[in-house]
Amino acid sequence: MSKEKSKIFETVLSSPGMNQKCKINLVMTRQNILLLSRLIEAGLLTDQQDIHDEIINALPKEALEEFKIVHEEILRKSELTEFYGRLKSL
Repeated sequence: MSKEKSKIFETVLSSPGMNQKCKINLVMTRQNILLLSRLIEAGLLTDQQDIHDEIINALPKEALEEFKIVHEEILRKSELTEFYGRLKSL
């Protein structure tokens, strides 16, 4: 069943127009920016390869790189990069 889900998601990702860039305006509290950053990092940017999610496992490497950029950008724009780094080191 999981291979079928993975194939369906890969098909959706490769459909026409899915690589088109979209601009998204977000207005979030710094608290939620920290939480979103942590969710991105823990869910996608971890070095652990034991993620048991068919959709995440179907993501192309380019998508992960884009999430890394989003992660860094939201921290930078909210001026939380240094704070986030220190928080993680606790």
